[in-house]
Amino acid sequence: MSKRLLIGLLAFGFSAGAIAQEMPDFEEVDQNDDGMISQEEAAEVEGLDFATADTNQDGSIDRVEYATAGSE
Repeated sequence: MSKRLLIGLLAFGFSAGAIAQEMPDFEEVDQNDDGMISQEEAAEVEGLDFATADTNQDGSIDRVEYATAGSE
């Protein structure tokens, strides 16, 4: 295997691992324990796009929306 190919595969492996980073539990993100994740709380979660996760556009993310966002 060529050195370039090996380096490319290693780089891809590390970047794929970073992308597949697991999101924290819902309870950790819901800092005020109101059962919803606000835009401010969601901003603390790396890789979570609030606008995309808030599928019903009610201004907060519920457990189902959060789980769905984490599985994408």
